[in-house]
Amino acid sequence: MAEFTFRTNSKLKTLVGQELITNNNIAIFELIKNSYDAGATEVDIQFHDFLFVDKGWKSSEKSTIKIIDNGIGMTVEEVDKYWMELGNSSKEKNKLLRMDSKKMGELITRFANGEKGIGRFGVDKIGEELILESIGRSKLNEKVTVYFDWNKYDDRSKLLQEIKNEYYIEFLEQNISSGLSLTIKKLRDDWENNNIEKLKKDISKFLSPIGDESDFKIKISFYVEGEEKESIYLKNDTFDHLKCKIEAELGSDGIAEISIKIDDEIEYFERVQIFEKQSPFGRTFVEIYYLDKGEKISFTRRMGIRPSDYGNIKIFRDNFRIVPYGEPHNDWLEIDRHHAQGMFRTFGTRDLVGNVFLDGKDLSRLDALKEATDRVGFIEDRPEFESLKDFLWNLISMFENFIFNRIKKQALDGYDTVKKETSDLKVDIDTKVKELKDTIDGLVIAPEDKKIFLDNIASTEVLLNDRIGKIEKASDEIESKIKIYSQLSNREGILFEMLHSIKNKLVIIHGQLIYYQMIIEEKNLDIDLSVLYTLYEDIAKLVEGSLDRVNSTKLHKKNEILSDIIDRISEQYKSYLHQKNISLEIVSPRETNHVKIFCARETLLTVFDNLLNNSVKALEGVDNAKIRIMIQLNDQEIEIYFSDNGCGIPKDKYASVFSLWSSGTSGTGIGLASVKENLTDIKGTIHLVDIEDDDFSTSFLIKLPRR
Repeated sequence: MAEFTFRTNSKLKTLVGQELITNNNIAIFELIKNSYDAGATEVDIQFHDFLFVDKGWKSSEKSTIKIIDNGIGMTVEEVDKYWMELGNSSKEKNKLLRMDSKKMGELITRFANGEKGIGRFGVDKIGEELILESIGRSKLNEKVTVYFDWNKYDDRSKLLQEIKNEYYIEFLEQNISSGLSLTIKKLRDDWENNNIEKLKKDISKFLSPIGDESDFKIKISFYVEGEEKESIYLKNDTFDHLKCKIEAELGSDGIAEISIKIDDEIEYFERVQIFEKQSPFGRTFVEIYYLDKGEKISFTRRMGIRPSDYGNIKIFRDNFRIVPYGEPHNDWLEIDRHHAQGMFRTFGTRDLVGNVFLDGKDLSRLDALKEATDRVGFIEDRPEFESLKDFLWNLISMFENFIFNRIKKQALDGYDTVKKETSDLKVDIDTKVKELKDTIDGLVIAPEDKKIFLDNIASTEVLLNDRIGKIEKASDEIESKIKIYSQLSNREGILFEMLHSIKNKLVIIHGQLIYYQMIIEEKNLDIDLSVLYTLYEDIAKLVEGSLDRVNSTKLHKKNEILSDIIDRISEQYKSYLHQKNISLEIVSPRETNHVKIFCARETLLTVFDNLLNNSVKALEGVDNAKIRIMIQLNDQEIEIYFSDNGCGIPKDKYASVFSLWSSGTSGTGIGLASVKENLTDIKGTIHLVDIEDDDFSTSFLIKLPRR
């Protein structure tokens, strides 16, 4: 059988160079990453023979750009094998590079950031010609120089491998340090001072803000006729000046240590198992900062840019940034959508800045979070990317609760303090004025002088009381705003109650539709219920979506009899469970009829509603399907075991079962997260437990305080 093979047209060089690498800054950054991967401790971006005009630098026809590093370099054989073969990257085969750095006197271990073998073609984006000079670590007395004229590759009649590039080898009298120098000539674009300043800013943003300074440095320098005129080392922004942050250190074992700090003092700490077996994206460190109004002003003054223009939560892999995550207008976590839906007690992107630091070695080991082919971001339709977002949302939600509870407490404390202080001050003034008047009355002075003293005291008393009145008025305005906030929040709770009532009625309507369908089929009637089914599904989706956006914690609480709530939910689901051939067993001691719980009735109904819905999904296709609610009482609390014999929950999902979007069924995964939040609001807890009963595959233990 005859065979074909692919050929490579010279145009491919342009496709992976000038067209795939979209601008000069990205091209230079790709070359910086190559230097990092080659074990360099420093890379110097040199601008040669630029003109200094109006306090800034500008390119001319003879300007060149050099990129020089002190990495492991390449021998002539390595230049031929790796640099000259498109798509061939030594890092793909050996992603973990080790090299001896004399400068640091220690072994450096790094994860190779570049993998695709095309970043080198960034030089074509910048200029028409390139001089590559390299001294390889294995041959320190040998220097190879290669000349590239990229214009040769514009001849579309030739194949890539037909175009020759001259090189020569220089044998040195003594060994010198390894490294690579790229001299880019005949620049394709004019470089103005603003382009250079943007390059500095962009490279700084790409660097990790917590990288060890001695590990990797980037220098920008300017030379005129071989003499250095100016140089600067680039650094990324840090948020050390911000006061309030949440930190999380996630280990490869899936355990996270989470802390909330104010002025570096730990206000909250938790150590929790996030993932059952291991972190799907390896070791990760997260820092997220909250900016109140004062912090936003301080941030703008210090950073020279508003928080909204700076961006939000950025991602770094080892020492380098992964774009576009966290750029302005790149709300990759959909924080603003959540904020718009939540209305109260939520953050927007302008309230948060932060960083996510991923460990390259772990990503390599797990083959996780790989870069997209267009070198912009990760491949996002992978489970580990969703897991990363879920992990960050858990942190943001925890941070929101802490901040807004603190704000509310400070407002109330401030109001109470001002009220008390003004009241005490009023009493003190009245007492002192009376004492002063009595003293003056006892003095032996002329009546007219005594009158002047008393008039002055009276006018001073009026002035002081007037100022106290203004303070009290301001305090009352604070209290009024707190009440308005509470009223609005309560309306949100009323809306939740209404929506939940509609949802409960929809369950009954659905059961009736199924019943009518059975009668129609039995009687062989010519009646089409499809329109009603469609309307039912549309309304159900609308209600579910609305419930997702409303917080049940705003509902009014009072003492409720537990058995009444159990009976009500049982009655509501009776017909529906019968249609599904699912039995519901309720086991409880007699005194349950008198046991009370302090809660909002709809909150607890929502808890059981979500648990029952999850069980129904898990019991799909199961023979002898059953659900059991078993209640046990002791002096301090109520224990409720909710069990079913459905498909069960995989062990690797145990740790995240109460996290948002963790559903393994067709649901949204919001249900169990909502259950936990609602129970927490009424001082309750819920845990996934093993009751050692072969009849049941899944059991939840709910604990509630007795009243």
